[in-house]
Amino acid sequence: MADLIKVYRKDLEGFYEVSEDRAKELEAVGYSRDPQISASTSASVTYDRQEGLQKAQSLYSFFNQDLLNEYANNWVNTGDATRSIGMLRQSAVWEKEFGYLKRDDGSLIMSELDAVSNIASYKNTLFEYNIKDFTLFEDKFKDLISTEVSPLEFQQRIDLVYNQVIDDIPKVKELFARDYGIEATDDAIFGALINEDVEQGLLSNQITTLQIEAEAAAAGFNTSFARFETLRREGLTREKARTLYRNAQGLIDAASTVGRELDLSTLEGAALGDVQATKRLQRTQADIFAQQGATLGAAKKGDEVTGLIAG
Repeated sequence: MADLIKVYRKDLEGFYEVSEDRAKELEAVGYSRDPQISASTSASVTYDRQEGLQKAQSLYSFFNQDLLNEYANNWVNTGDATRSIGMLRQSAVWEKEFGYLKRDDGSLIMSELDAVSNIASYKNTLFEYNIKDFTLFEDKFKDLISTEVSPLEFQQRIDLVYNQVIDDIPKVKELFARDYGIEATDDAIFGALINEDVEQGLLSNQITTLQIEAEAAAAGFNTSFARFETLRREGLTREKARTLYRNAQGLIDAASTVGRELDLSTLEGAALGDVQATKRLQRTQADIFAQQGATLGAAKKGDEVTGLIAG
């Protein structure tokens, strides 16, 4: 049996043992019989750092200098663009700048360029509403990327907030000024709201709570945001709140004329379907009807009285 020939390749450690004919074929495509060409014995081979830096600047011009330098350092050792960016994505400097792009399994949500582009779009959306200082929004932008919220979806969320809070109920501006201690300008109030949490569910919930509070405030009832948050969680909607609070004072006053004490919490409980509160309200209404014959805008139907608290 003919002796086998050892052949080496500069980017691989070790060697292959092949026949003379096969060795010649491999030499024609870059292999060598010289063991010094093996990666294991040529670790001192380096590539031009300036070339790597130029490559980084051409491919990733939006990187900061620390990222560019790290890429260039990787290029010195690899001379390969794919391996250089791959190594960069495992580094601490990349983690600091773009760590929010990595899923739990190590895959990327999107490229660095796509992330930068999305954040620019988020900023454009806020700019449309006169929000120009994005300093306090940087972490929120990263959260949006991490939860894969597209620029279009973000635009729709922000439009929802603006239409339901700023345009729909101006009273909300006063409530935000009170709760957050900030100047009650449209953009200041709006900025405070969307910076609280941009997750769709939480946004809608907060909007509903503030709308309920606004309806109560418009009718002269002021308690606390926490109380209205509890009512919302128990099922009170803005529509029910409007009917409830607009009729509440008249019903409370009417109850006092027949010697009954009726408080706001009873009316709120009845609006939410609480059995005891509903019975208490029905007894009070029956006394009012019996003594005064007043309808207070309500229509009696069987054992139920409608129109006072129903949404």
